[in-house]
Amino acid sequence: MGRPAGSPRPDAPAASPVDVGTTPATRRALVPDPGDRFEEEVTGYVRSPSDVLRTVVFLLTTLLVVALAAWSRDGLLSLEDDFAQRSAVRTSTATRILVGALTLVVLASVVAAWVAPIVLRRPRLFGYLALSGVLAASAVQGIDWLLDRGTADGLTREGAWDGAGGRLAVHAVAVIAASFVVLAPFVSRRWRRAGALVLTVLVLLRLSIPLALPATLAVALVVGGAVGSATLLLFGRPSARPTRAAIAAALTSSGLPLVELEPAAVDARGSVPYFATLDDGSRVFAKVLDAEQRAADLLFRAYRFIRLRNVGDERPFSSLRRTVEHEALVSLMARDVGARTPRLRAVAAVGRGSIVLSYDRIDGATLDRVPDEAVTTQVLRGIWHQVSVLRRHRIAHRDLRRANVLLDAAGDPWLIDFGFSEVAADQALLDADVAQLLVALALDVGVDPAVDTAVAELGAEAVAGCLPRLQPDTFSGATRTALKPRKDLVGQVRSAVSVRSGVPEPELEHLDRISPRTIATLAVLLAVTYVLAPQVGDVPGIVDRVHGADWSWAPLILGMSALSYAGAAVSILGAVPGRLRLGPTLVTQLASAFTGKLAPAGLGGMALNVRYLQRSGIDGAVATSGVGLDAVAGVVVHVFLLLTFAVWAGRQVVGAVRLPHPEVLLWGAAAVAVLAAVMFAVPAVRRLVTGRLFPLLRRSIGAAGHALRSPGKLALLLGGSAVVSLSYIVCLYLSTLAFGGTLGFATVGAVYLAGAAVAAAAPTPGGLGALEVAVIAGLVAAGMEHTVAVPAVFLFRIATFWLPTLPGWVAFGWLRRSQYV
Repeated sequence: MGRPAGSPRPDAPAASPVDVGTTPATRRALVPDPGDRFEEEVTGYVRSPSDVLRTVVFLLTTLLVVALAAWSRDGLLSLEDDFAQRSAVRTSTATRILVGALTLVVLASVVAAWVAPIVLRRPRLFGYLALSGVLAASAVQGIDWLLDRGTADGLTREGAWDGAGGRLAVHAVAVIAASFVVLAPFVSRRWRRAGALVLTVLVLLRLSIPLALPATLAVALVVGGAVGSATLLLFGRPSARPTRAAIAAALTSSGLPLVELEPAAVDARGSVPYFATLDDGSRVFAKVLDAEQRAADLLFRAYRFIRLRNVGDERPFSSLRRTVEHEALVSLMARDVGARTPRLRAVAAVGRGSIVLSYDRIDGATLDRVPDEAVTTQVLRGIWHQVSVLRRHRIAHRDLRRANVLLDAAGDPWLIDFGFSEVAADQALLDADVAQLLVALALDVGVDPAVDTAVAELGAEAVAGCLPRLQPDTFSGATRTALKPRKDLVGQVRSAVSVRSGVPEPELEHLDRISPRTIATLAVLLAVTYVLAPQVGDVPGIVDRVHGADWSWAPLILGMSALSYAGAAVSILGAVPGRLRLGPTLVTQLASAFTGKLAPAGLGGMALNVRYLQRSGIDGAVATSGVGLDAVAGVVVHVFLLLTFAVWAGRQVVGAVRLPHPEVLLWGAAAVAVLAAVMFAVPAVRRLVTGRLFPLLRRSIGAAGHALRSPGKLALLLGGSAVVSLSYIVCLYLSTLAFGGTLGFATVGAVYLAGAAVAAAAPTPGGLGALEVAVIAGLVAAGMEHTVAVPAVFLFRIATFWLPTLPGWVAFGWLRRSQYV
């Protein structure tokens, strides 16, 4: 679209313009006929979004095929046996012929693939083929070992050849598939089609000879494709784009006769931009889109679909041509209804699968390139007026960042780049436009001018409608990056909009569909399921244990769980120098049973304690260091009790735990030391450590001095932490007794302390999932039957983790009503 003349960015490579001539004869000589085919210049090697997309698709397909092979093995084997019996050639003569043909096809394919680098004179391609071949064969071998632990018939079937021959044939299919994927960007479409044909013939021949399971061919093909795509992604594919002569010819054939074409050093996300001069002296902006941009768009939409919801993303278009046509349609419609946007001049196909869009060039600069003082109140009102025109006709721009608002020489604003826009847009999308533009403008001119001019042009009600969308997930990547040093700006905009419109700030709309925490939780739960499945396999035995349980232990179990909160309260009393009221402190620890479910690693409970201490009159820095000291005391007590119980339990626990070889520990320590040295050598890391971590440690040590100097405070701090750990141990021990467990108290205590230490690294609230796995595995290893260990651990977790949630919620409400938090 229309883009500023602007000076090139410092990192933009200098590029001389192409003079296409000034006379028709010269143009005919320098600009070939539109029907001719144009070569694409290789400008280097790049990591392509299309390779990311292919690698992800191939890897997901590989996981799916391998999972089906592992979990439905018996059913697949019966189907494959029937298929092999129906499709396999019976006579020995025909078998020998097919084996010979298969051998020739394999040899010819390998020779053709390895000769290609020599013919094309590309030594880099030779390295690609060698690496991908080794990785593909290794990956197939690894899957074979994973499925059958290296047995001879893991991926192969005894038949015409022996098992080793069958494995060799399977490896060959994977290597050839990887080679063809690697070769694809280096050769023409005709050779790519020939490669696909050869691979198809190879697969058909393999299906005719029962050397391997038919499903194995699918594994080999997708593994080879994944390895080939990953190789291109790791080291880069040739960067091919239409030549400027080809672009000039395409535009000339579309009625825009050029005399000059030069690269444009402007922000044209998702395209390659150019400025062109026509023979009548007018200038146009042209941007070239190709399959790489489409792959990037698909990845972007897939990421947003997985992570976000209710953001109004439509399904991706079926082709690049449909994507370009949609952008052209919205641009034409926006201009037709009165919005100030550059006129669309031409849409033309160019090169191999690329399309060029050209617009009138508007002399000016985008907001991200003009000084802040140039964005006057009149300019702001002009920008919001253009947005109001779009809103009246239900057009959502959806990318109103500063780079897409252009000021011409007269200071009039233009809206550009409708590549992500929607017509007949939902109200939520129109509100999201207002939210994003408010923040983008506030970055330049401040909060009040941006909000005041928006209210003046759009009305208070329209501006208030964007409040639920005033959150980072609504904004573009460029806007979020600009907000990093001004993290409080969004909150200031939200408050200003609320005041100007006279409405209270509503709850932000929940846009997250899945978050990193959710992914981590799912991963832990999958691991828990994988580990616990064998333990709970004897469901009837576990049910019998539950029916025969001695529930008279339940009151004591619940009492021990309640005692742990008293211990936590005593520990907090000893962690800070001031005096605290015992009742509210105890209620705060009970409330942490609710807030602790909202964040991993006990962060919810720690935040609640800090807030409670601050509202109790303790300085913020002292409150933070006090909560940290409480956590450190818990770790110290935990380690001391672990050593004590391990010695007390003796060989029964020590023998069940296999410690790594001392040499392994030494190598691990050396690796950590080397990594720390390398990281500390990075100036940014060194500044972070010396500027933030060291001062924080000094303040924490200083704040902890009061506890070390006061025997009473130290006794409360360590004694309360000990009560918490011992309460949990007694609770677990009583739970084992309820189901007929016979392990001693010392053994159960050692197992719990070791399991809790392992589960502390889990990114889930309260070590959910990880603690269950670790404790059950430890109890079984110490000699307890799994029919006892599984229900005992679940009863322990119900008493200490799940049941306190409701009382914790009630306690949290009381604290808020009483203004303790």
